[in-house]
Amino acid sequence: MVLIGEFFLAQDDESARQVRPRSSHDFPAVRCDGIYPDDAVQIWEARLTGAMSNLRDVVPLANDGFTVFAVPEPLCTALAAAGRDRLRATALVWAEAASEPGDPISPDDAVDLLERAAALAGSRTEMHLDLYCWYFAP
Repeated sequence: MVLIGEFFLAQDDESARQVRPRSSHDFPAVRCDGIYPDDAVQIWEARLTGAMSNLRDVVPLANDGFTVFAVPEPLCTALAAAGRDRLRATALVWAEAASEPGDPISPDDAVDLLERAAALAGSRTEMHLDLYCWYFAP
């Protein structure tokens, strides 16, 4: 299980590479502890766009369990444009798919995370930043 993770906005890949677990930064961010965000992003994109992009690693996953990836532009656009009902429906499908025996993701937590990630995606254009995610899964 992923112990910690975060969706965040950064100026570019180089800035995103500087983000690490247990280090502070000033980027707008949404915590995503307890999930595999790379899997979530692919499910969200498939539901919201009908397609699935390859994730672009900024820091490839290594033996230490840490990675940073760029959230695909089609998903960022879809998140920013999706209404509350569409986000809720997507989150509920994702929660069902992502839950494992003994380690469920509650529907309420799934909806909350997706709504907060969508708000972050919506603010990226006006701030001239890109959406990234890091996670640590030892």
